[in-house]
Amino acid sequence: MNKQIQTIITKTQQGLKTLYGEQLDKIVLFGSQARGDATPESDIDILIVLNNSFNYSQESDKISILIADLCLEYNVLISCAFTTDEQFYHHNNAFFRNIRREGLAI
Repeated sequence: MNKQIQTIITKTQQGLKTLYGEQLDKIVLFGSQARGDATPESDIDILIVLNNSFNYSQESDKISILIADLCLEYNVLISCAFTTDEQFYHHNNAFFRNIRREGLAI
């Protein structure tokens, strides 16, 4: 992972911690950036794990300025998904299994 990607991840992490505080359980980098096989065109895939149930649309709106600013500043696509801590730790579908196996907590 290059220095620019590390900077973007750090800024994303800081922004999400500010927005969510104690509601934030975990932030997980997944996909090609986490596996180490990203290309210069690769996006940054982030799973945001929250402690409580939530409205997906409201949470997307909540992070939109943070993510859009970073995308524009660094000319990169950041793709975020949300889940609850219960879904992340206990659901056994392919998406969560893959992230638990290959993802990096940030």
